[in-house]
Amino acid sequence: MTYIRLKKFKRKNGSIVTYAYEVKSVWKKRVPKGSEKGARQKVKGYLGKVHEFSRVEERDFMSHFIVSDVKGHFDEHGVGKVVRDLIRVELLNHGFIENGDFYANGDIAVYISDKDFFIKDLGAEKDRKLVVGMNEGFLCKETFEKLLKFKGKGGPKEVGLSLGNSLLEAGIKVPNEIFVEMFNRVVE
Repeated sequence: MTYIRLKKFKRKNGSIVTYAYEVKSVWKKRVPKGSEKGARQKVKGYLGKVHEFSRVEERDFMSHFIVSDVKGHFDEHGVGKVVRDLIRVELLNHGFIENGDFYANGDIAVYISDKDFFIKDLGAEKDRKLVVGMNEGFLCKETFEKLLKFKGKGGPKEVGLSLGNSLLEAGIKVPNEIFVEMFNRVVE
């Protein structure tokens, strides 16, 4: 099982920056003398510098996209479009301003379309990997792609738990009826 781990570093100027990593728990059975058995974290990948954003609005997905029939909405748009729209609503709820497929909050811009997704610091000279911290999760290219490519494994209970964790990990709050329909589409 993988999850996101944060590391904080203090810069020379005294400011603290946070970086996100995807890590996997590994159980150590046999270890050299002097060290202990137990779980260890193995870094699978660097996700980027974390930029935290507080919730400033309470837009509801259902009213924002005028959804009266959830099943019909999924039939018309598909799971991928619904996931993108859930992210769009969360960005708006966290103070991002919409301009077409771009969402900006200060120097941080998120581009989300049917074909591409990226997060960029408009004030930085170099392109670096970035993570948007929202709710209890972290939106980045990896968590976005994990949601789009989600395949349920195991029984219904395991699939539901895994889907819920993937949404939470990406910082997305999902209305119950949307989650149920998404679950039904993934289990089929």
